[in-house]
Amino acid sequence: MRSAVITPYYPWPADTGGKLRSYYLLRGLAQYAEVDLYTVYYGDPPAAGPLGQLCHAVHMTPLQPPPVRWPQLRTLLNPQPRSVEYFRTAASMAAIRKQLSQPYDLLICDEISMAPYLAELPNHRATPRIVMRQKIDYLHYAEMAQSRPLGMPKLLDWLEARRLKRHEYAAMAAYDGAVVCSAEDAALAAQQGNHLPIEIIVNGADIDYFTPERRPDPEPTLLLLGTMHYYPNIDAVLYFFQQMYPALRQAIPQLKVLIVGHLPPPEIIALGQKPGVTVTGSVPDVRDYMRRSWAMAVPLRLGGGTRLKIVESMVSGLPVVTTRVGAQGLDAQHNQHLLLADSPSDFVQQTIRLLQDPTLQRQLADQALILARATYSWQSLGERFANFCYQIAAQQPKACHANQP
Repeated sequence: MRSAVITPYYPWPADTGGKLRSYYLLRGLAQYAEVDLYTVYYGDPPAAGPLGQLCHAVHMTPLQPPPVRWPQLRTLLNPQPRSVEYFRTAASMAAIRKQLSQPYDLLICDEISMAPYLAELPNHRATPRIVMRQKIDYLHYAEMAQSRPLGMPKLLDWLEARRLKRHEYAAMAAYDGAVVCSAEDAALAAQQGNHLPIEIIVNGADIDYFTPERRPDPEPTLLLLGTMHYYPNIDAVLYFFQQMYPALRQAIPQLKVLIVGHLPPPEIIALGQKPGVTVTGSVPDVRDYMRRSWAMAVPLRLGGGTRLKIVESMVSGLPVVTTRVGAQGLDAQHNQHLLLADSPSDFVQQTIRLLQDPTLQRQLADQALILARATYSWQSLGERFANFCYQIAAQQPKACHANQP
């Protein structure tokens, strides 16, 4: 089977949740099919990395939009979602559509923001199509708008949610199948796509890369991990320090908190001035901080999909305390695989309980590791993705030998 995959970013290095998911699902498909990858980028072209060997071909198209005066005013007046406009120009649309004129058995749109590139392709009117949804985008912006204080960012997110909802319903009609991260997202995607076939593939972890090697610090150490310029993560960290940190610090005076993740904004960096708190920014290997920590805290209030960091923690033998939003899409059970707490007081109570009970830490880590290895390995999830692609393309994967070991 010959397939074309178009992504809004080159998924290497796999240093964000979105890139990780795209990389591992692409890797799974490339083991059984011929994959041509199409992507766009700003600035310097990305290094090909392992995808250069995994894919049959990689096509990178630069984005060079003209300078815009009064960008906020343009955003207010433009009826198109800004998260769709950001990934396309007239030149990039023309270049990629020309490249896509070659024959394919399947077209795969990684993120619905890239749907315009696959619209109106004369040579592919009958070619089956799959859309990959990492989240329901309009709900993401609606949640952010609801959480923000009054001001221009709130208005822009509210407008983006409305425009994305319209875009998503219009775009989904062109697809023959969809891949989502959770049952909740599947229900919404099915409505948008007139109940088209949906495959739920949760986020996973590389069980060869993440292993349960523990070297905990002498002091109780809590890890907050994530891409720190991503608004739901910013909200979660600030929520934790405003509502939970003072009580935790009072109960456990020697508590250390590690805030690890890319590009923390000034309000996150400033938290490093608090006693016992370290803000690292980007790190070469998150596993070093996971080994040091006693527990992972995921106090998310906004989101969609499933949390890579929770699954990676489970595979690493690091116990987790999170909200129900944080655990969305996972089969993990409270008191068996992790601890769930939604109110600030309950989150504090469950975190103290976990940090002060080594037996509970071991029990949760052991059960979570069994669950994650059985259910959430990227190796098996990638194979499921490949099988779904063959199903939508109406071909038999057994007839195709793996391209990669």
